[in-house]
Amino acid sequence: MAAAVHNAYNGIEDVLLNLANDIDGSVPTGETSHQDLLDQMRAALAGIRPALLDDPLYAALTELKGFRHRVRHRYGFDLDAAKTDESLARMRRSFPHFVEAVRRLEQVMTA
Repeated sequence: MAAAVHNAYNGIEDVLLNLANDIDGSVPTGETSHQDLLDQMRAALAGIRPALLDDPLYAALTELKGFRHRVRHRYGFDLDAAKTDESLARMRRSFPHFVEAVRRLEQVMTA
């Protein structure tokens, strides 16, 4: 299950990277790039796009990013089963909200 959450978050991050590159014209780099990407997509860009991530989705994705980091750097060992279950539940709640946020952005961008 931990790998599934890891992979799902990677997919979300890939979408965010594509949007940041294609719409914003810039993608964060460096040691804090993963958090910087979430911060970037939380902020509206005047005259370009509204904020993609609202506060609850931003908070959920920040937690999921942290879980992904633990999975990646522990290679699945020593992961707490309760934390894995909690992260899976968070992903199940958050993913539909993420899809809806991307759809809303698409509607604004194509209007």
